[in-house]
Amino acid sequence: MINFQVNAASRRCALLLSVTMLMAGCAQPAAERRSGIQRMYVFDCGEIHVADISRWSPGVNVGQPADFSDNCYLIKHTKGLMLWDSGLADSIADQPDGVTAAGGTLTMHKSKTLAAQLAEIGVAPSQVTHLAFSHTHSDHVGNANLFTAATLYIQQSEYDAAFGPEAAKFNFVPANYEKLRANPMVKLNGDYDIFGDGSVLILATPGHTPGHQSLLVRLPKRGAVVLSGDAAHFQDNWVNRRVPGFNFDKEQSRQSMDKIAAILTVERAQLWINHDKAQSSAIPHGPQFVE
Repeated sequence: MINFQVNAASRRCALLLSVTMLMAGCAQPAAERRSGIQRMYVFDCGEIHVADISRWSPGVNVGQPADFSDNCYLIKHTKGLMLWDSGLADSIADQPDGVTAAGGTLTMHKSKTLAAQLAEIGVAPSQVTHLAFSHTHSDHVGNANLFTAATLYIQQSEYDAAFGPEAAKFNFVPANYEKLRANPMVKLNGDYDIFGDGSVLILATPGHTPGHQSLLVRLPKRGAVVLSGDAAHFQDNWVNRRVPGFNFDKEQSRQSMDKIAAILTVERAQLWINHDKAQSSAIPHGPQFVE
């Protein structure tokens, strides 16, 4: 038992050290770095009512219903516009009673389309130049096919699963993103600096899906924020490192949470959990923005 604790502590220290080196490598001296990031919009891209939240927190909250938020994020940078996640399909907004799935255990609602929210700030889908998704599940790529002009940034392992012959095995629905096959594409094998100035970093955080990724955004006024995708679905799961049974890899999931935690420490960053409705309600949503 003592040896396990020492080894676990050593692993955490090694992770923190490696993350510190990673962040240092992405941060040029202040005199040289001219971050082009200007602002970030957070859009309401739907809501999901689940009949039993214990599916996401095994052994806890059994039989309790819950509501998940579902956000999309648009980052305005001097080098272009980047969309992170595209939420539930806009067609759901046409269904006043929502759309049920998974045998009626969840119901998806959408009050306003992503296209309409972009139009409200004067942006057309064709103007988005950079595109990335935390992962390829339908509540994150529901409107992916709108953005065929953008360069797609995707982990190689996620690409292989999503665009391969067994996409359904990973609970992916190719019709949601099929048009992206022809997009300019950057296939990643780890972390990546999108604009080359350290302001927007893709973080490889596999586990929920083979190539799940998160996003570190260094905002000019608010400071650093990590958009964690589905690395955790709500705060209590994050704190207790709970992993849903349907995740692709349980151990990778926990390792990715530890990686994010180390980055939060180094960056003194806020963690924004996409599906945590309580947290989401406290964040300004479009047409407002955060800087």
